[in-house]
Formats: sequence, structure tokens, C-alpha cells
Amino acid sequence: MLQVNLLPWRRVQGRKRLRFWLNVTVLFPGLLLAGSWICAAFLAQHQTLLLQHVAALKLASQALSLQQRRVDAASAKVKEQMAQRLISQQKAQRSRDYLQLLTLLAENMPEELRLSELTEHQNHLTLKGEGRFYHDILAFGETLAASELLGDVSLADVRQQSGLALSFTLKMQLRQPPDVLSADKQEARP
Repeated sequence: MLQVNLLPWRRVQGRKRLRFWLNVTVLFPGLLLAGSWICAAFLAQHQTLLLQHVAALKLASQALSLQQRRVDAASAKVKEQMAQRLISQQKAQRSRDYLQLLTLLAENMPEELRLSELTEHQNHLTLKGEGRFYHDILAFGETLAASELLGDVSLADVRQQSGLALSFTLKMQLRQPPDVLSADKQEARP
């Protein structure tokens, strides 16, 4: 019978097993430690990038808020200028209306009538004057009522003065043309 000495083989196998378990017990924690270091480095880099993005966003937010304040200031200035423009347009229109009124009075007033007073209060006009004939006063009032510039023309008072003179009071409202009102409203909207 053949006898085989298995001791050297067992020693070799034992050394292989020892190396295997040594490799497993040393390499696995080493790999785990290296992986955690890589993950930690990656997370630190990611956190640094996030902090840089947050800082950039803060700067952009500050720039946008500064720009928003500038836009708000410019918008307020534009609104103020639009209001001033509207007021100046209304004043110019009012001046044109007064010029038209004076032209209308000068062209249509009979020779027998004299105006002594013209007053305006909140778009209501009062004309006071004297004339010799009642029908001249009525015709003058009808002529003014027919104009586009004046509305609600009424003869408020007629009194006999000394002699043949009649004093009269005409009340009326100064109208604005509709195209000026609609243009003003359209300009005020934007």
C-alpha cells in the first residue's frame, strides 16, 4: 500500500486559507475605508460647489433687487411725468377752450349787448351783461347753446335797469370735446 504524506499539502492549503482570510479581513476594510474617503471627498467637493452656487445666487439676487429698485424708481418717475403731461395737456386744452369761448362770444354777440362779467367756477360759466332788447339776449343765448363748446345754456336772470337797459345773467357749462377725454384716458392707462 501506498502511503502519501499529506502534511506538506495541508500546510500549503493552510497558508492559502490564511492568505485568503488575511486578504479578506485587511482588503475589505481597506477598500471600505478608501471608498468612504472617496465619498467624503466627493461630498466635500459637491458641498463646495453648492456653496459657490449659493453665493452666485445671492449676488444675482442682490443685483436683481437693485435693478428692481431702479425699475421701480424709473416707473414712479414715468408715472409722475405722465401725470404732469396729462395736467399740462388739460391746461392747454382748457386754454384752447377759453380762446374758443372768447372767439365765440366776439363773433356772435349782437351789437346792442355788452358783457360786464365772465366768471368760471368748476367748469360752470356765468356771463353778466346789459342789452337793450330782450330778443337779442334770447338769440345770443340760443347761439351759445348751439355751439359745441358750451352746454346747458340757460338765461338765469333778466332785470330792467334804469332807462331802456336790461341786465341779464346767462349760466352755462363748458364742455370738453369727447376726443380729448378719450385720448387722456388712453394715455393714462399704460
